[in-house]
Amino acid sequence: MLLFQTIIPAVLVFLIFIFGHFFISSSGSGLYISEINIEIDEPLELQEDVNPIDIDPDTGLILPDKYNYLKIENIFSGKLVGSEKLFSIEVALLTKQPTISSDLFISALYEMEADVVAEITKVILEVTYEQITAHDGREKLTMAIKDHINEWLVEEKDMFPGITGVFLTNLNIV
Repeated sequence: MLLFQTIIPAVLVFLIFIFGHFFISSSGSGLYISEINIEIDEPLELQEDVNPIDIDPDTGLILPDKYNYLKIENIFSGKLVGSEKLFSIEVALLTKQPTISSDLFISALYEMEADVVAEITKVILEVTYEQITAHDGREKLTMAIKDHINEWLVEEKDMFPGITGVFLTNLNIV
């Protein structure tokens, strides 16, 4: 019975497949796009703020923006100011840039992750219980981290300040 339930349907599917490919015309099936040739008479001038690496070599158009993030592997922990409670925070840094720039920026941050950890630590040294438990306090903390890291990137590393957001991926208060 098992043989009848598996072999017969498999043979039927195989025969229908063969019949369909040999006896039915397929000239009208599928998706066909005519060749489009775009000729540019004069070269496009780049805007001053466009990085040449962000231009698609095939089309000459600027690549679309891409979200990319770096999750900091270090867990920041300490004692809350004005309280006996302890906290731990995990942080992720977000960037939104054209595709290739986004990847290069995150890989550069990854290369200097130890320095980034040191700079984030400077910001979270003075965290209070009220600040970390309130929604607007956490927003202010993430904005402070973002602003500080971007400022540090410009002043110390001579890099583009590309961090567009900071997320607290894990927060614990003990």
